Amino acid sequence: MSTLAEPNSAALADPSPAPPKKTRIVFIDIGRGLGALLVFYSHIAHPWVIAKNDKAPYVDFIEALTSDPMHMSKQGIGQIAVPFFFLVSGFVVTPIALRQGTGRFALNRFIRVYAPMLFVVVLTAFLLLVNLHPPSTGQPQTLNPLTVLTNTTLANYLIYPQIVLVPVAWTMIVEVIFYLLLMAVLPLLRRWVWLAIAVELTFIFVVMMSRSQLGPSWSLFAVNVSYLPAMLIGQVIWATTKKQIPLWTGALYGGCAWSLYVLADVINVGRVDSSYNLALAFAVTCFLMGMFAEDRLKQRKIWTMLSERSYSIYLLHMLVTFVLLQLLRPAVPLPIALLIVIPAVFGVVEFSYRFVERPSHSLARRLSHRPKPPPPAPETPEPPVEPPVETPGETTQLVDAAEVTTEIPRIAAEPLPPRRPAPRPRPGQNGRPPRIGTPPPSDAPRVDQPRPMAPRANGGAHRARPVTESGVDRMAEPPVRRAVPPRRPPSAPPELRYQPDQENQAQRGDHDDLPRHRDSFRHTPR
Repeated sequence: MSTLAEPNSAALADPSPAPPKKTRIVFIDIGRGLGALLVFYSHIAHPWVIAKNDKAPYVDFIEALTSDPMHMSKQGIGQIAVPFFFLVSGFVVTPIALRQGTGRFALNRFIRVYAPMLFVVVLTAFLLLVNLHPPSTGQPQTLNPLTVLTNTTLANYLIYPQIVLVPVAWTMIVEVIFYLLLMAVLPLLRRWVWLAIAVELTFIFVVMMSRSQLGPSWSLFAVNVSYLPAMLIGQVIWATTKKQIPLWTGALYGGCAWSLYVLADVINVGRVDSSYNLALAFAVTCFLMGMFAEDRLKQRKIWTMLSERSYSIYLLHMLVTFVLLQLLRPAVPLPIALLIVIPAVFGVVEFSYRFVERPSHSLARRLSHRPKPPPPAPETPEPPVEPPVETPGETTQLVDAAEVTTEIPRIAAEPLPPRRPAPRPRPGQNGRPPRIGTPPPSDAPRVDQPRPMAPRANGGAHRARPVTESGVDRMAEPPVRRAVPPRRPPSAPPELRYQPDQENQAQRGDHDDLPRHRDSFRHTPR
């Protein structure tokens, strides 16, 4: 038994290792990774399997458990991921903009967004040139330098008629509009967070209500702006949790942002079904659950990898999947085709992440970070210079060197003569040496010398007081004075001593008026 107890006691004695310190927000990594996978699944299930009537019982089973009961049968369960991405942008990007400032933030976001986007547009244009058909939204895919430029800059989502080469990139123009709005209110956001959020809410409301007043391009702009309330909810969550605004203000702004998102559904601003509001509600619920559980979540490598590659997964999954399925189907069964397509998608994603996205992140970080001031150079002590030994032959050289020096020449001071010792004082009458400044003994003839006359302010002079001789011994100790007891404070006046509400009337204050000797006092009748 003792041998069995020894390992247990040793385990109790050894302190448990501390958990590794987190370097990332874990619930955001998990949400981004799962969101990218949900979008990947939904774009296989709905645009291909269901739209093309390709039989897949496992897809029907998953849809019966997820999309159908959640009223997302038209776009799939991946519809929850899009508002979750918007919430993450509002929650994470707002403090980044405050820290970096307008210029550095704009440069950072430009490189991060447009470098992978350029790669995807160029790859799509290449597939169109070789007669491979990438996914389409049903709109024309005219290929020319102008359409490549507009799709790369995402301006095609603001130009009517639209020419869309990358169908999933519509969320990126929403992100870019949010970045521009954030940079516009950044001066307000630094001083008055509540006012900046109020301005953003007002801007969204005005644009949505004027969607049909300024032409079709403005209407397209209003459609993209109608998704900004989801980002503002994430921004409000950040401002509330970081104590930038009070809790009641955060609740009010969150309700206003939710109302604007619902208003877009009511007035039919770019909505294709009635599942948008429910998708945002699920996204907010998942976001808050993850935020409250952050302390218990552990940072895992799999979630970090998926989160870092979520942008590449989102941009490339539909392009690679549709091109490969068109090549493999119907010759290859769908399960086998999916076993080929899914690894190919992640292979292209890894290539894009390693050679496009990660280098762009490094470049953006290097260009947008404020350069650190160089550290001060360490001061090296100068070696001591030994003075040259002067010889008669070198006197002229020393004089010449002293004439060209930049320091003020110093002349050596002549040595002072040695001080004479003070005479020893003679002993006084009592055998003690006299004090300094005391008069000579009484047997010596006293000579009264007049004191010097000090000038007065009014032009006169002080008169010297004559010194009278006395037989007082000036060397004697002064008499010790007896300590005088402090005076007894006077008693209070009668109008303060005798109050009608006191308990013992006519008794308080009697002892203050009596003498100190207790045996000799006599009460005085009042």
